[in-house]
Amino acid sequence: MDIQEFNPSIYYAFDVWNPENNENKKHHHDFFEISIILEGEASYFFNQRWQTVRGGDILLFNPYVEHAERQLPNTHSHQLHIGIGRFELEGFSKNTFPNQEILLSSQEDQIKVFDKAWQLINEFGRQHINLICKGLIFEMMGLILRCLEQNEQTDSAILSKNDRLKQAVQLIITYIENNYAQEITIEQLATTHFVSPTYLSKIFKEVTGVSPINYLILIRLQQAYQLLVTEEYPIKEVARAVGYEDAYHFSKSFKKQYGIAPSAVRQKHSQEMAN
Repeated sequence: MDIQEFNPSIYYAFDVWNPENNENKKHHHDFFEISIILEGEASYFFNQRWQTVRGGDILLFNPYVEHAERQLPNTHSHQLHIGIGRFELEGFSKNTFPNQEILLSSQEDQIKVFDKAWQLINEFGRQHINLICKGLIFEMMGLILRCLEQNEQTDSAILSKNDRLKQAVQLIITYIENNYAQEITIEQLATTHFVSPTYLSKIFKEVTGVSPINYLILIRLQQAYQLLVTEEYPIKEVARAVGYEDAYHFSKSFKKQYGIAPSAVRQKHSQEMAN
Protein backbone atom coordinates (compact mmCIF):
# COMPACT_ATOMS: atom_id res chain seq x y z
CA MET A 1 0.00 0.00 0.00
CA ASP A 2 1.36 3.42 -1.00
CA ILE A 3 0.93 5.63 2.07
CA GLN A 4 1.20 8.75 -0.07
CA GLU A 5 -1.95 7.75 -1.94
CA PHE A 6 -3.87 6.40 1.05
CA ASN A 7 -6.38 9.10 1.92
CA PRO A 8 -9.80 7.54 2.66
CA SER A 9 -12.89 9.66 3.23
CA ILE A 10 -14.58 9.68 6.61
CA TYR A 11 -18.34 9.60 6.05
CA TYR A 12 -19.31 9.81 9.69
CA ALA A 13 -17.98 9.35 13.20
CA PHE A 14 -20.41 9.58 16.10
CA ASP A 15 -21.05 8.05 19.49
CA VAL A 16 -24.50 7.09 20.73
CA TRP A 17 -26.10 5.89 23.95
CA ASN A 18 -28.61 3.12 23.24
CA PRO A 19 -31.31 2.56 25.91
CA GLU A 20 -33.07 -0.76 26.45
CA ASN A 21 -35.31 -1.97 23.61
CA ASN A 22 -33.54 0.28 21.07
CA GLU A 23 -33.31 -1.49 17.70
CA ASN A 24 -31.66 -0.97 14.30
CA LYS A 25 -32.97 -3.28 11.60
CA LYS A 26 -30.83 -5.41 9.28
CA HIS A 27 -28.88 -3.32 6.81
CA HIS A 28 -25.56 -3.03 5.00
CA HIS A 29 -23.32 -0.32 3.52
CA ASP A 30 -21.20 0.05 0.41
CA PHE A 31 -18.31 1.28 2.57
CA PHE A 32 -16.33 0.06 5.60
CA GLU A 33 -17.75 0.59 9.10
CA ILE A 34 -16.02 0.30 12.46
CA SER A 35 -18.36 -0.17 15.43
CA ILE A 36 -16.83 -0.02 18.91
CA ILE A 37 -18.70 -0.94 22.08
CA LEU A 38 -17.41 1.64 24.56
CA GLU A 39 -19.59 0.64 27.51
CA GLY A 40 -22.41 -1.76 28.35
CA GLU A 41 -23.56 -4.61 26.12
CA ALA A 42 -25.68 -5.06 23.00
CA SER A 43 -27.04 -7.86 20.83
CA TYR A 44 -25.66 -7.76 17.26
CA PHE A 45 -26.73 -9.74 14.23
CA PHE A 46 -23.90 -10.89 11.97
CA ASN A 47 -22.77 -14.19 10.49
CA GLN A 48 -26.47 -15.07 10.25
CA ARG A 49 -27.05 -15.12 14.01
CA TRP A 50 -27.52 -12.84 17.02
CA GLN A 51 -24.52 -12.49 19.34
CA THR A 52 -23.81 -10.53 22.52
CA VAL A 53 -21.02 -7.95 22.37
CA ARG A 54 -19.68 -6.03 25.36
CA GLY A 55 -17.60 -3.00 26.29
CA GLY A 56 -14.19 -3.21 24.58
CA ASP A 57 -15.42 -5.23 21.58
CA ILE A 58 -14.65 -3.96 18.08
CA LEU A 59 -16.74 -4.95 15.04
CA LEU A 60 -15.51 -4.56 11.46
CA PHE A 61 -18.21 -4.49 8.77
CA ASN A 62 -16.99 -4.68 5.19
CA PRO A 63 -19.24 -3.53 2.32
CA TYR A 64 -22.52 -5.41 1.86
CA VAL A 65 -22.13 -7.41 5.09
CA GLU A 66 -25.61 -7.59 6.62
CA HIS A 67 -25.86 -6.63 10.28
CA ALA A 68 -28.29 -5.29 12.85
CA GLU A 69 -28.34 -4.45 16.55
CA ARG A 70 -30.80 -4.29 19.41
CA GLN A 71 -30.84 -3.65 23.13
CA LEU A 72 -32.37 -6.35 25.26
CA PRO A 73 -34.42 -5.44 28.36
CA ASN A 74 -32.34 -4.08 31.26
CA THR A 75 -29.32 -3.42 29.03
CA HIS A 76 -27.74 -0.31 27.55
CA SER A 77 -24.70 0.48 25.45
CA HIS A 78 -22.45 3.38 24.54
CA GLN A 79 -21.12 2.87 21.02
CA LEU A 80 -18.90 4.62 18.50
CA HIS A 81 -19.58 4.19 14.77
CA ILE A 82 -17.20 5.28 12.01
CA GLY A 83 -17.97 5.03 8.30
CA ILE A 84 -14.96 5.08 5.94
CA GLY A 85 -14.80 4.86 2.15
CA ARG A 86 -12.89 5.75 -1.00
CA PHE A 87 -9.89 3.58 -0.21
CA GLU A 88 -8.47 0.39 -1.63
CA LEU A 89 -5.95 -1.97 -0.02
CA GLU A 90 -3.69 -3.97 -2.29
CA GLY A 91 -5.28 -7.30 -3.22
CA PHE A 92 -8.73 -6.38 -1.86
CA SER A 93 -11.91 -4.87 -3.23
CA LYS A 94 -12.71 -1.19 -2.82
CA ASN A 95 -13.48 -0.08 0.76
CA THR A 96 -12.63 -3.55 2.12
CA PHE A 97 -10.43 -4.55 5.06
CA PRO A 98 -8.63 -7.95 5.17
CA ASN A 99 -10.60 -9.29 8.14
CA GLN A 100 -12.08 -12.79 8.00
CA GLU A 101 -14.01 -12.35 11.25
CA ILE A 102 -16.29 -9.42 12.04
CA LEU A 103 -15.49 -9.42 15.76
CA LEU A 104 -11.85 -8.40 16.20
CA SER A 105 -10.06 -10.89 18.43
CA SER A 106 -8.67 -9.59 21.71
CA GLN A 107 -5.01 -8.55 21.76
CA GLU A 108 -2.71 -5.76 22.88
CA ASP A 109 -3.23 -3.43 19.92
CA GLN A 110 -7.01 -3.70 20.29
CA ILE A 111 -6.64 -1.86 23.60
CA LYS A 112 -4.81 0.90 21.74
CA VAL A 113 -7.69 1.16 19.27
CA PHE A 114 -10.09 1.48 22.20
CA ASP A 115 -7.94 4.23 23.72
CA LYS A 116 -7.96 6.16 20.41
CA ALA A 117 -11.75 5.77 20.33
CA TRP A 118 -12.08 7.53 23.68
CA GLN A 119 -9.74 10.29 22.51
CA LEU A 120 -11.95 10.72 19.45
CA ILE A 121 -15.06 11.02 21.63
CA ASN A 122 -13.36 13.78 23.63
CA GLU A 123 -12.63 15.72 20.42
CA PHE A 124 -16.24 15.63 19.22
CA GLY A 125 -17.39 18.52 21.41
CA ARG A 126 -14.81 20.93 20.01
CA GLN A 127 -15.82 20.99 16.35
CA HIS A 128 -16.83 18.69 13.52
CA ILE A 129 -14.40 16.08 12.20
CA ASN A 130 -11.24 18.17 12.38
CA LEU A 131 -7.64 17.27 11.63
CA ILE A 132 -7.15 15.76 15.09
CA CYS A 133 -10.21 13.54 14.66
CA LYS A 134 -9.09 12.46 11.21
CA GLY A 135 -5.62 11.70 12.54
CA LEU A 136 -7.07 9.55 15.32
CA ILE A 137 -9.21 7.61 12.85
CA PHE A 138 -6.16 7.00 10.65
CA GLU A 139 -4.29 5.69 13.69
CA MET A 140 -7.21 3.39 14.50
CA MET A 141 -7.20 2.01 10.95
CA GLY A 142 -3.46 1.37 11.14
CA LEU A 143 -3.78 -0.37 14.50
CA ILE A 144 -6.64 -2.53 13.23
CA LEU A 145 -4.53 -3.58 10.23
CA ARG A 146 -1.73 -4.49 12.63
CA CYS A 147 -4.17 -6.54 14.72
CA LEU A 148 -5.23 -8.44 11.62
CA GLU A 149 -1.59 -9.10 10.70
CA GLN A 150 -0.93 -10.42 14.20
CA ASN A 151 -3.89 -12.77 13.88
CA GLU A 152 -2.31 -14.31 10.80
CA GLN A 153 1.01 -14.82 12.60
CA THR A 154 -0.35 -16.63 15.63
CA ASP A 155 -1.59 -20.20 15.93
CA SER A 156 -4.35 -19.24 18.32
CA ALA A 157 -6.24 -16.04 19.10
CA ILE A 158 -7.36 -17.38 22.49
CA LEU A 159 -5.89 -15.44 25.37
CA SER A 160 -4.72 -17.00 28.58
CA LYS A 161 -6.63 -16.19 31.76
CA ASN A 162 -3.85 -13.84 32.83
CA ASP A 163 -3.96 -12.03 29.49
CA ARG A 164 -7.74 -11.64 29.72
CA LEU A 165 -7.43 -10.15 33.20
CA LYS A 166 -4.82 -7.67 31.97
CA GLN A 167 -7.03 -6.71 29.06
CA ALA A 168 -10.05 -6.13 31.32
CA VAL A 169 -7.96 -3.96 33.65
CA GLN A 170 -6.53 -2.00 30.72
CA LEU A 171 -10.04 -1.25 29.49
CA ILE A 172 -10.96 0.07 32.93
CA ILE A 173 -7.76 2.15 33.08
CA THR A 174 -8.58 3.66 29.68
CA TYR A 175 -12.11 4.44 30.86
CA ILE A 176 -10.87 6.13 34.04
CA GLU A 177 -8.23 8.18 32.21
CA ASN A 178 -10.84 9.48 29.78
CA ASN A 179 -13.65 10.08 32.30
CA TYR A 180 -11.84 11.08 35.52
CA ALA A 181 -13.78 14.36 35.80
CA GLN A 182 -17.09 12.48 36.06
CA GLU A 183 -18.50 10.74 39.11
CA ILE A 184 -17.10 7.20 39.05
CA THR A 185 -17.80 4.47 41.61
CA ILE A 186 -16.53 0.92 41.91
CA GLU A 187 -20.12 -0.27 41.44
CA GLN A 188 -20.42 1.68 38.18
CA LEU A 189 -17.13 0.29 36.85
CA ALA A 190 -18.16 -3.23 37.80
CA THR A 191 -21.57 -2.93 36.13
CA THR A 192 -20.10 -1.44 32.96
CA HIS A 193 -17.55 -4.25 32.64
CA PHE A 194 -19.82 -7.09 33.82
CA VAL A 195 -17.94 -8.22 36.92
CA SER A 196 -18.64 -7.95 40.64
CA PRO A 197 -17.16 -4.98 42.55
CA THR A 198 -15.13 -7.36 44.74
CA TYR A 199 -13.67 -9.24 41.77
CA LEU A 200 -12.96 -5.99 39.92
CA SER A 201 -11.01 -4.59 42.89
CA LYS A 202 -9.08 -7.84 43.22
CA ILE A 203 -7.93 -8.14 39.58
CA PHE A 204 -7.25 -4.41 39.26
CA LYS A 205 -4.98 -4.43 42.28
CA GLU A 206 -3.24 -7.61 41.08
CA VAL A 207 -2.29 -5.89 37.83
CA THR A 208 -1.66 -2.29 38.97
CA GLY A 209 -0.87 -2.57 42.67
CA VAL A 210 -3.64 -0.11 43.62
CA SER A 211 -7.44 -0.21 43.81
CA PRO A 212 -9.56 1.31 41.00
CA ILE A 213 -10.67 4.20 43.21
CA ASN A 214 -7.12 4.98 44.33
CA TYR A 215 -6.08 4.94 40.69
CA LEU A 216 -8.91 7.38 39.90
CA ILE A 217 -7.70 9.68 42.70
CA LEU A 218 -4.14 9.52 41.38
CA ILE A 219 -5.22 10.45 37.85
CA ARG A 220 -7.37 13.33 39.13
CA LEU A 221 -4.51 14.74 41.20
CA GLN A 222 -2.03 14.41 38.33
CA GLN A 223 -4.40 16.33 36.07
CA ALA A 224 -4.92 18.93 38.80
CA TYR A 225 -1.17 19.42 39.16
CA GLN A 226 -0.89 20.11 35.42
CA LEU A 227 -3.74 22.63 35.58
CA LEU A 228 -2.14 24.41 38.53
CA VAL A 229 1.14 25.00 36.69
CA THR A 230 -0.30 25.73 33.24
CA GLU A 231 -3.56 27.63 33.94
CA GLU A 232 -4.69 30.42 36.25
CA TYR A 233 -8.01 28.95 37.34
CA PRO A 234 -9.02 29.42 41.00
CA ILE A 235 -8.39 26.37 43.19
CA LYS A 236 -12.14 25.67 43.35
CA GLU A 237 -12.36 25.53 39.55
CA VAL A 238 -9.32 23.25 39.33
CA ALA A 239 -10.93 20.94 41.87
CA ARG A 240 -14.20 20.88 39.93
CA ALA A 241 -12.42 20.32 36.60
CA VAL A 242 -10.90 17.06 37.85
CA GLY A 243 -14.00 15.70 39.56
CA TYR A 244 -13.95 17.19 43.08
CA GLU A 245 -17.02 19.14 44.21
CA ASP A 246 -15.47 19.93 47.59
CA ALA A 247 -12.38 22.16 47.29
CA TYR A 248 -11.35 21.41 50.89
CA HIS A 249 -11.40 17.66 50.25
CA PHE A 250 -9.44 18.23 47.04
CA SER A 251 -6.77 20.28 48.82
CA LYS A 252 -6.47 17.68 51.56
CA SER A 253 -6.03 14.84 49.05
CA PHE A 254 -3.58 16.90 46.99
CA LYS A 255 -1.38 17.69 49.96
CA LYS A 256 -1.41 14.04 51.05
CA GLN A 257 -0.22 12.99 47.58
CA TYR A 258 2.37 15.70 46.89
CA GLY A 259 3.25 16.97 50.37
CA ILE A 260 2.37 20.53 49.38
CA ALA A 261 -0.85 22.54 49.11
CA PRO A 262 -2.29 23.34 45.65
CA SER A 263 -1.80 27.08 46.17
CA ALA A 264 1.82 26.52 47.12
CA VAL A 265 2.43 24.54 43.92
CA ARG A 266 1.25 27.48 41.83
CA GLN A 267 3.33 29.94 43.85
CA LYS A 268 6.44 27.75 43.60
CA HIS A 269 6.01 27.36 39.85
CA SER A 270 5.58 31.13 39.38
CA GLN A 271 8.79 31.77 41.32
CA GLU A 272 10.69 29.21 39.26
CA MET A 273 9.45 30.79 36.02
CA ALA A 274 10.46 34.26 37.27
CA ASN A 275 13.98 33.04 37.98
